[in-house]
Amino acid sequence: MDWRKRISSACLAAAGMSMLLTTGVAAAAVYEPHTSYRGENLTGLYTELPEAKASWTAVIDRQEETTVNLNGSIAHGDGKVFLLRQGQLTALNAQSGKPVWKFGTGLKLPLIYQDGTVYVSSAAGNVWAVHAASGARKWGVKVPGAEVTALTAEGGQLLVQNGDILAYSLSSGKLEWKDNYSEPLYSSLQIQGDILLAENSVSGAYTYDLMHAFDRKSGKHLWELSDHYLPVAGSDGTLLSQRKANLFDLLPLTTLDTLDARTGKVLKTTEYNPRGIDPKVDGGSGGTAWTDGGNLYINEGPKVYGYPLDADPATVKPKYYSPEGSGAKLSYAAGPYDGRVLFTDGESVYGLKLANQSLVSYYGGGGIARFDLLGHGMYIARTDGRVVAVDLISGKPLLQLKTSGRAYGPVRLEAGMIIVESRGQLTAFKEPAVLKMK
Repeated sequence: MDWRKRISSACLAAAGMSMLLTTGVAAAAVYEPHTSYRGENLTGLYTELPEAKASWTAVIDRQEETTVNLNGSIAHGDGKVFLLRQGQLTALNAQSGKPVWKFGTGLKLPLIYQDGTVYVSSAAGNVWAVHAASGARKWGVKVPGAEVTALTAEGGQLLVQNGDILAYSLSSGKLEWKDNYSEPLYSSLQIQGDILLAENSVSGAYTYDLMHAFDRKSGKHLWELSDHYLPVAGSDGTLLSQRKANLFDLLPLTTLDTLDARTGKVLKTTEYNPRGIDPKVDGGSGGTAWTDGGNLYINEGPKVYGYPLDADPATVKPKYYSPEGSGAKLSYAAGPYDGRVLFTDGESVYGLKLANQSLVSYYGGGGIARFDLLGHGMYIARTDGRVVAVDLISGKPLLQLKTSGRAYGPVRLEAGMIIVESRGQLTAFKEPAVLKMK
């Protein structure tokens, strides 16, 4: 064969191979372009849930999201919902959403309801007491000092906070006392009998917390104690308060002090070591303690331990609650409630039954903004703007509500209606019959 023909044949063969290879690459690119990701994109359980039928909606004054998330911006009671709209206090019938009465102008949070009376503050520095049934003024006072930040009604007194604590008579609005402590007290208050407890922080070489006790009748400052949480219980002239860890004492064991309520003197110290650690070797600090139904509970990470409140922890083996085996990284969320302790990873909720330690999955497939327990129901507010009602007993999701936003206040229950607050709007629907607490 002529050499020119041999070269030409070789070139044609090479070109054919090149075309074949090119075609093969092109075919692979069609099927695997590496330009897409396929995740959970199927119709799920919660998108198929029936929609809750809204009985009514109402626009309310928008508040800061931090305030809404913590306490919400409404009050309820007496079959009504109390809200602020254009600075006016408005009462709605909880079942129909129809206005019942309106009161005042220039009003603002805080707003609370207690025993037939609504209490609200104003931008002008006033506090008003309003009859919940009629909307008629009961009394009003001008509060001296800074802007009102919190209201607490208990034991015949309205406690007003604006850095100072001022006590007014619930019946007449008469000022009974103003605290005699020189530094601001903005934190939540706690009342234990004739003792009023508050907290503040002191900054210096390092910052530490102080718990303060005041006489409820006179407002006299009785005592202060550093690095203690507000009491978890109180009885027979004593308070049970958990110590706070600090730079000098990391408190590897959960430590509770029994205090004399009138003097703040430590009468007894009790250490809890449910994990059986060596406090001289193991680092970290103890858990968070609280009481419920005659029991003391301690949360340490994903675990909750339970002791009889009056038992010696050195002689009693604690009950142990943990969602181990769920396959998720969970932390304590709520409870005990309705016979369950609840845990979450922010995407799912798990309930551990107190009776037999069995684990129930209540929810999955979405970011959780918050959840609230009402009756036998768990109302889960999702970050996609939906609120899902779940049967706490069976674990079955029942219905969902599409809301106006993703910043939620606490879900409320009033006169058989579930009331959802989301970004300046209230939406109410009937409490599912199966979730009603009998």
